[in-house]
Amino acid sequence: MPEITADKIIGKTLFAKKDLTRLNSSLVKIGTIVAGSPVGQVYSYIQRSGKVYWQFIDFNNKPYFILHTPDSFKFTGDVKQAVQEQKKEVEKLEKQEKGSVPFYIEKYGKWILLYGIGAYLIATYIKSRK
Repeated sequence: MPEITADKIIGKTLFAKKDLTRLNSSLVKIGTIVAGSPVGQVYSYIQRSGKVYWQFIDFNNKPYFILHTPDSFKFTGDVKQAVQEQKKEVEKLEKQEKGSVPFYIEKYGKWILLYGIGAYLIATYIKSRK
């Protein structure tokens, strides 16, 4: 499931979480956007070879593209809220599909197991010192 759908991003201003490669319509590098800088307002998107590229329009009214990866953009304001809402919705659907007990076991089971093993090892160590 995607971290967010395009309809929540189009029309929003995104900020670079890391240095991003700016691409032309042929997906050839034309520049770099420095981490922390505004990338621009999302105009549209394209999909090529199974990858998503956000389309922006520069000051000369020419399009440029940025490859979407989970760590590319810093979501702020309403975009951040939309991401959180979508994650909650995905979690709710998974919970409904799997049932509450299997869902929580899958989500937290390994941590409960690790804490249990840790508690056992600590208790054994303390007993062996006496």
